[in-house]
Amino acid sequence: MLFIQSIDTYYEKQGRSSEYARLRTGDLFRKTDLSKIKECEVFAHLLSLRYDTNSRVSQAKPYSEKYKQYGKSIYTEGTRDRYKNYNELLKFTRIFKEDDSYRIMFCDENVEWCPTKRRGHNEAFNNEKSIYYHRDTLNETAFILGKNEYGRIIYNNRYVDPDSQWWYYGWHIYNIINCDMSECNEKMFFNKNPDHEYRQLLDLR
Repeated sequence: MLFIQSIDTYYEKQGRSSEYARLRTGDLFRKTDLSKIKECEVFAHLLSLRYDTNSRVSQAKPYSEKYKQYGKSIYTEGTRDRYKNYNELLKFTRIFKEDDSYRIMFCDENVEWCPTKRRGHNEAFNNEKSIYYHRDTLNETAFILGKNEYGRIIYNNRYVDPDSQWWYYGWHIYNIINCDMSECNEKMFFNKNPDHEYRQLLDLR
């Protein structure tokens, strides 16, 4: 079974200072409520955080927190409907089960409110059946998690509200563990040195 903690920290221009940057890079994990965990293919703890820049500089606080269960339909690269992919799968991430291991991939979602495009290695460039066929976009394996292995993905983005044209930024972390449900604990993601780490950090201006 795969357990995922997603931490999305959103901030505005005033949150780009070195003080907030230090907080972001050190805020790697949060506690998980074990009573929320259910048996499924992939279980996710999804957190959205933001800074209160009107007060003293302090850790980002959750404004949204939910737990979500996924079935076998999560094992896909998605469809050509980019909005469906973004909303129904784990954004910028794809999962494939391989026996007792999981292949975790990072991809560019190409949605209109995230204008920064990532180009790079596309593993499905020559696969005619893939939605990434002949696309100049990033789509690559971040890592493969064996039994009881722990991986972390860290990436950032710049966003724009399509209605107001308001710009903001995001710092994103996926903590991912391949283990049995019986091995879960509320601090299971509290490890600064996972077995695998993948970073996709852009120079955002």
